[in-house]
Amino acid sequence: MWPSQRSSGVFVIAIACLGMAVSISLGQEPAKAQTVEIPETATTLEGIPTVRIDSAQAGATRRLLSGADASKDRLTVTVVNGQFYWASRGNRPLRLSSSGVFTYLSSEPGQYIRLTRLNDKISYVEHVDLGLGSVTWWGELRIAVGK
Repeated sequence: MWPSQRSSGVFVIAIACLGMAVSISLGQEPAKAQTVEIPETATTLEGIPTVRIDSAQAGATRRLLSGADASKDRLTVTVVNGQFYWASRGNRPLRLSSSGVFTYLSSEPGQYIRLTRLNDKISYVEHVDLGLGSVTWWGELRIAVGK
């Protein structure tokens, strides 16, 4: 290892330790992810994306979404008799599963919604494979419940 590589590695470790020390001294704990439990009375899952990532072999582009773009790319899942339907993608049926701290709603390979709870908010990732590329949205989810 070159001396400059070693010193830059030490610098990165020092910065990471400093960040942890500041966080601890301010009484902040890192956010802990938790599994999302979808209530039996859920009627709709509604997501507003904040980030969109378009990926292809030539590269990827990440962009923050404006209010208008977020509304256009809104995630909607309806729940009918305990079955989930991806309303914003042509009412495709979805399968519910979980792995670790993640809850998944999946349609077919390369088509899924991943949910996790961070503190008091539900974060989601919506991923759709498209031919030789893919689109991924990141946002916050709300679960509407009925009677």
